[in-house]
Amino acid sequence: MEQNYGKIGTCFYIIGLIAIAVFIPLSNYGMSVSQFYLFLVWMLVGVPFNKINRMFPNKRPLARLLLRIKESFFYIRKNISTRFSLFLHNKIAVVLVSLFILHIIGLIYTTDFNYAFKDLRTKLPLLVFPIILSSMKPLSSKQFDTIIWFYIASVFFGSIFSAIIYLKQDFFDTREISPFISHIRFCLSIAFVLFILSYFLFTKKNYKIIAKTGIIILMCWFLWQIYIFESLISIIIIISFITISIIYYVIKGKPLIWKIATFVVICIVFALISWEIYDIVRDYTPEKINFAELEKNTSSGNPYTHDTIHYGVEDGKYIGLYYCKEEVIDSWKKKSDLPIVNNNRNLYTLLRYLTSKDLRKDSEGIAMLTDEDIENIENGVANYNYIENPGIKTRISKWLTAYQTFKAFQNPNGNSELQRIEYIKASWQLIKRHPLFGVGTGDIPNTFKDYYEETNSPLIEIYRLRSHNQYLSITVGFGVIGFVWFMFTLLYPYFSDKKYRYFLYSIFLGIIIVSMLSEDTIESQAGVTLYAYFNALLLLASPMVASSNKTKNHE
Repeated sequence: MEQNYGKIGTCFYIIGLIAIAVFIPLSNYGMSVSQFYLFLVWMLVGVPFNKINRMFPNKRPLARLLLRIKESFFYIRKNISTRFSLFLHNKIAVVLVSLFILHIIGLIYTTDFNYAFKDLRTKLPLLVFPIILSSMKPLSSKQFDTIIWFYIASVFFGSIFSAIIYLKQDFFDTREISPFISHIRFCLSIAFVLFILSYFLFTKKNYKIIAKTGIIILMCWFLWQIYIFESLISIIIIISFITISIIYYVIKGKPLIWKIATFVVICIVFALISWEIYDIVRDYTPEKINFAELEKNTSSGNPYTHDTIHYGVEDGKYIGLYYCKEEVIDSWKKKSDLPIVNNNRNLYTLLRYLTSKDLRKDSEGIAMLTDEDIENIENGVANYNYIENPGIKTRISKWLTAYQTFKAFQNPNGNSELQRIEYIKASWQLIKRHPLFGVGTGDIPNTFKDYYEETNSPLIEIYRLRSHNQYLSITVGFGVIGFVWFMFTLLYPYFSDKKYRYFLYSIFLGIIIVSMLSEDTIESQAGVTLYAYFNALLLLASPMVASSNKTKNHE
C-alpha cells in the first residue's frame, strides 16, 4: 500500500528515528520521550489537517472547532486502523511483537504484579518499534545512512566523556567510565558501531579518501574505548566476528593461495593472543620464596609475618610477605577514619593495595601512600592498577585474584565472573522447580531472593542478583516453552528469507546473541531499546530489505 506523508510528515518521522538512535547510548529518559514522540508521529502523520481546517466554514466558531476535532479523530482512527492492518500483514513484525505478548501471558500465573507491570513498561519497545516500523514507509538509503551516522556520532559523543573520566582518573571502578548508561550496554553500542564503520569503509564507493581516513581513525578510537572498559565480551565479539567475516569472504571467492595465507595469518594472530594471555598468567604466578633471605623485622624493630598461604597473591606477589599487622593498623588510623581491624574486608583491601604498589605492609608502607591512594582504598579499590592501568591485563589479573580467593575461601563475592557461576546454579535450580511455564512475568526477582535465602548462598545481599544470562532469565520466567518461543522470535526472521542475511543485520544479531550469554540484555531499558529498535529498523525499514522486496515484485 502506497503511503504519502509529504515532506513535513516524513521529516517528523525521520527526526523521531534519529532521536531514538541518539539517546540509546546517552539517556534512558531521552529514549522514553523519543518513543512517545515517534508513537504520536505514527498516529498523526498523514492526517490531512490542512483539509480539515478548511471544513465547516459556515458553522459558528465553537461548533466549527468541535466538528473539526471530530473529523481529526476520524482520520486518526483511520490512520491507526490502516497502519495496524499493515502491521498484522507483516509476518516478521508479528513474530517480533509476540515476545512482548509472551510477557503478557506470564501475567496469568504471576503473583507480584507491581514488578510485572514495571517489567512490561520497560519492555514496551518490543511492542512499539515492530508495529511502527512495519506500518510506515521503508527508509531510503540516504535516510537510513543519516540515522546511522547520528547513532555513530552519539556513541562518539558519549565516548568523549568516558575518555575524560578515564584520563582524569575520576573513577573507582571501570563501570563508572560510562556516565550515561550501563557500561555493558554502552560497549555493545561501541562494538556495533565498529562493524558499521567497517561496513561503510568497504562498501561506500562514493566516500573519498578523507572520509575513509576519518572512519579508520574513529575505529581506532572505539577500539581503545573497548580496551579501557575492560570489556571481555566485546573483545570476544569483535575478534570472533572479524575472524568469521574474513574467513567467509576469502573462502567465497579468493584463489587458493589467499585462502592458505588467511588461514596462516589467523593462526598467527590467535597464537599471539594466546601467548599474551599465557604471559599475563605467568607473571601473576609468584616466584619461589627463600624465607631465609627475607628480613625479619621492620625498621622500627617489630617482627614481620611472612605468610604465603592465607593471604593469596596480588599481581604476582604474595600479599602476606613483609606484613606487620600492628604497624599497619596503628599507622592507618592516623591516615583515615575507615575502620581497620583484624581480618575485616577493609584490612584485606589495604594489604592488597600496598602489595600492588610493591610497598611493605608496615608503617613505612602506609606512610608512602598518597592522598589519592587513601581515597581509593576508602572506596574499596584493592589494586593501584585498577585506576592507573585499566585494560585487559588488569581485567585478567582481577579474575585470577578472584579465582584464587574463591579457591581458598569459597567466596565468589566481588568478581562478576565468579558471581555469574552462582547465578547460573540458582537459575538451573529454579528452572528444575518450574520447568514448563516458569514463575511468571513478575516473580523472577522474588524467586531468586527466596532461593538465595533458602540455600544460604555465599553471595552477600548486594550481589544476590538474577541470571545475568538472557536465555536462563527467560527460561526461569516462562519455562522451557517460553525459551523455545523466545529463540523462535530471535532466529526466525534471519532464517525466514535470505534477504535478511545481509551484513549489518547478521552482525547486529550476532552481537545480541553473544551478549545474552553473559547479560540479561533485554531486562534493562537501554538493552531492550537497543535490541528492539535496531532489530525493527534493520528488518522492517532498512533500504536493503526494501530493495530486495522491489526486486521480487518486479520479477
